Amino acid sequence: MNVEIAQRLAELRREKGYSQEELAESLGLSRQAVSKWERAESSPDTGNLIALAKLYKVTLDELLRTEADIEDDVKFESQDRIVSTESQAQIAADRASQAAAQAAAAAATAQAATAQAVPVQAYASPMQQPPYPAPPVPPQPEKKKVGPWITFPYPIICVIVFLFAGFFWASWHPAWVIFLTIPLYYWIANIIENDPNYRK
Repeated sequence: MNVEIAQRLAELRREKGYSQEELAESLGLSRQAVSKWERAESSPDTGNLIALAKLYKVTLDELLRTEADIEDDVKFESQDRIVSTESQAQIAADRASQAAAQAAAAAATAQAATAQAVPVQAYASPMQQPPYPAPPVPPQPEKKKVGPWITFPYPIICVIVFLFAGFFWASWHPAWVIFLTIPLYYWIANIIENDPNYRK
């Protein structure tokens, strides 16, 4: 059913002083059925049209006839709906663009804050590194000067003496005692070289 006939049915019901509930009771229908007729969501069948014509005391032609004023009202309402839909879409688009602009501004602010909070510059090569102070060099311990007593090859002399005594006097067994003198020699050499009088 078209909107013009739906408006005509609602107009006739108001002219005759019926509410939707009263009209539904008269026809033996539910109020929702009458409401759907007047919203052009459904149309009454032939029996209900005849009952409406009798109740309103009009002919079927008058019941279904639409006047020029009603048609104009319907067209105006349709245009109104289109305009309101377009305006709502425009408002939604404006709000979306404002939200996007706010999000971009917030992102830029956050990026600027991050750049200010961490002023670290990436350098391409070690030559471009910023001039940081060099770490302090720990003091190197002084190397002791090694004297002639320590550098003297006393163990080699002991080996030569041991071999000489073994080959010439066949005293291999008692000659090994000479090796016991090596630690004694270095002990005495350390004492001599650490003596301040000797250093002078």
